[in-house]
Amino acid sequence: MFLLVLASMLWSCSGHSNISDNITYEINIHDKKPRVEVAFRQKERTIGLMFREKLDSDHGMLFIYPQEQNLSFWMKNTRIPLSIAFINSSETITQIEPMAPYSLASHTSKVKVRFALEMEEGWFRKNGITVGSKVDFSSEIRNLKVE
Repeated sequence: MFLLVLASMLWSCSGHSNISDNITYEINIHDKKPRVEVAFRQKERTIGLMFREKLDSDHGMLFIYPQEQNLSFWMKNTRIPLSIAFINSSETITQIEPMAPYSLASHTSKVKVRFALEMEEGWFRKNGITVGSKVDFSSEIRNLKVE
């Protein structure tokens, strides 16, 4: 039994966590079309990008919550430098912040939002994406059953 639990723990800490089976979806922000894994269940949102070794170019993770709320993120067990964009139900970016690897500092949305998008650090700045930018989610993302 101990070996089974140990094997399960080691598997969950492998290089890529099993978020949405690594299925990616295209989103559109200012004619940039990054691909994102979508964390729309509590377990997926809890793990996020922890334990990842790298992100592919123009790839990130979109966190979706059932309703708008103040969201808070940290970088525990996350080695990739990231930037986070908080996005409201109108699909407008309300805040962008850099997040340092392994930091336990909280990054909390200043207003209630429904989405958070994590990309490689500096991605938003490099692509001219700022607070007020609109995000266009595909119908596949909009039709996910968020838990």
